[in-house]
Amino acid sequence: MNKTRIIVLGALLAALAALFQLIPYFFSEMLVLLTIFSGLPIYIISRIKPKVGVLSYIVASAIIIFFTLHEGLFFLCTNGIIGLSLGICNYYTKRKSIIWIISSFILTITLSIMNYGIGIPVFGGKIPGNMIIQLVILLCFSVIYNIIYFYFLSIIFNRISKLRCF
Repeated sequence: MNKTRIIVLGALLAALAALFQLIPYFFSEMLVLLTIFSGLPIYIISRIKPKVGVLSYIVASAIIIFFTLHEGLFFLCTNGIIGLSLGICNYYTKRKSIIWIISSFILTITLSIMNYGIGIPVFGGKIPGNMIIQLVILLCFSVIYNIIYFYFLSIIFNRISKLRCF
C-alpha cells in the first residue's frame, strides 16, 4: 500500500475514532457504551502501520479534546491507548500473551494516571484497599479487558481484511 493511501486511511480512521468517542457528547450519555468502538479504528491503522497509528491516535485525541476535555482524557487513557497498544504489539509479534501483558501494563499505567494523578475515578468510585491492592485490581481488570477487547478487535479486523479494503 502506498504512503498516500496509508496517510489518508489513517486520517479517516482518526476521524471515525473521534466520532465514536464523541457519541455521548453529541447525543446522550445513555450511549456511552458505544465509545468502546473508538479503539477499533486506531487498532486497525496501528496494525497496518504503527507510525501512522500513533499519528492517528494523536489526531483523534486532539479532535476529541477540541470538543470535550473529559472524553478526550478518557480516549487518551482508555480505548485509544488500548487500540494503539494492541495494534502495535500485534504488528510486531503474534504471541497473544505478550500482546496482552504489554497492553495490560500500559492500560494499568494510564488508568493509574487518571485515577491518582488527575483525580477522575476510573470505576466511578473509590477502589477499596491500600495502594498495592488498588494497583492489583487495576492490573487484573486491565488483563481481562485487554483479552476480551483483543479478541473483539481481531475478529473485526479479520473480517475487514477479507474484504480487501486495505
